[in-house]
Amino acid sequence: MKTLSSVAALLLLFVTPPALAAEPNLPAPLKLRYALTYGGVTTGQVTLTLKRESDGSYKRVSHSRPEGMARMFTTVEWVDESHFDIVQGQVRPRTYVEYRVGAERSHKQSASFDWKAGLVRYQFGNSTASLPVGAQDQGSLLFAWMLQPPAAGPERTLHLSSGKKLKEVRYSRVGSEKLKTVYGLLNTIVLERRPAPGDKDPEAFRVWLASDHHNLPIRMTTEKRGQDTALILESASGIPGLGTRPSP
Repeated sequence: MKTLSSVAALLLLFVTPPALAAEPNLPAPLKLRYALTYGGVTTGQVTLTLKRESDGSYKRVSHSRPEGMARMFTTVEWVDESHFDIVQGQVRPRTYVEYRVGAERSHKQSASFDWKAGLVRYQFGNSTASLPVGAQDQGSLLFAWMLQPPAAGPERTLHLSSGKKLKEVRYSRVGSEKLKTVYGLLNTIVLERRPAPGDKDPEAFRVWLASDHHNLPIRMTTEKRGQDTALILESASGIPGLGTRPSP
């Protein structure tokens, strides 16, 4: 009987599937507020939210509003949204849409990602393009890096989609830095995204991720057509262990 029991236990190991490892999660719900600066002057505010949907997917919304003297020139607000899944530990986009509010002329462009067919479909021009493995949209990329920042090493490439087109960019981990923030000094890793050679509309992007706090993006800078724009974190809710802002 003991031998039969041992055989039965051994057979059970083969017929019982092993427990699947849980997918890594992003902190959600999450709400981040950034000061938007242009040439060192605060010109607006950007609110970034992330929530978990009932089917386990994620929805990200970014809302940009002009502030201060910038409102003398425009009251237009910009909104962009991403809907994505986490599949095998990687962020995989579903849809991306960008539009503006309060403008005389409407503006809306969107993309949907059909991974089964290997196509990205654009509302603008009713066009399609091949969908490379690992492609991201402009909004999902930040959360892909929060979930799994690139390791130090050689520069890599990926395909990045706006609601209008798909282009190749290069990215790398360029170092680490202790950054002064509204939450005190934080350890960060610094990532840089650069346009591929020949890009007709080049844009360089750099982000500082708080490595001890779910790789929270603390600061982001963009350089395009000789102009510098920065997003600087003012407040965050939904990040366990971050604590509260110190008193001024």
